[in-house]
Amino acid sequence: MSKIVCIYIQERDGTTAFLDPLIEHIRSALTLVIVGYDIDSEDDPLEIIYQATSTADTVLFFGHGTSDRLYASTVDNVDLFNKNNIDLLAGKRLFLLSCNSADFIKKQRINKAFGFGMLPTSLDDARKWKNLHGIHIEDFTRNDISIYYHALVEILINAITVDSMTDYPLLKEKIKFQTSVEIVKCLLQHKDNANYRDIADLLYYFQKDILIQ
Repeated sequence: MSKIVCIYIQERDGTTAFLDPLIEHIRSALTLVIVGYDIDSEDDPLEIIYQATSTADTVLFFGHGTSDRLYASTVDNVDLFNKNNIDLLAGKRLFLLSCNSADFIKKQRINKAFGFGMLPTSLDDARKWKNLHGIHIEDFTRNDISIYYHALVEILINAITVDSMTDYPLLKEKIKFQTSVEIVKCLLQHKDNANYRDIADLLYYFQKDILIQ
């Protein structure tokens, strides 16, 4: 049976805490091993992840990233995977839920991988990027960001199943459908929010920016 390892980076600044319901869904839907960057461990926290990854057929990553690295911790500025150790992921099926993981996949020439574009899930992200796909996210409030990331979690909870995680084109189609559902909900339920149309547009680009390679 295929072994799945889920790397869930629980950042100490709380910036990935919104993913908790998604991780619980994955834990119940799939047979897998969950590991994280535990700085309180008596063993090397990076080595624990690397050891789990080495025996996996499929690796799921939930955390922060850029176009050239996936982080074990942004708070402590610790890389998990970059060009120097990308061979650790060679031959594995990857699902990378992090900012710019689509670019990471392209840069590192990784196959059998599923990645995403920029995911502004914090006010710091919005202030840093300012304009994303022509959307002025620098004007977003904390509530706008919350609506956005809760929608992402709902989309993925409804899209990730045993079948879709073994068929990435199917997973992409399920994400596209569930994104449409969340866009309609946003347009109907958040009309009192000044930026509700921009949030809906941002959800559209969430699924548009998906890369399967």
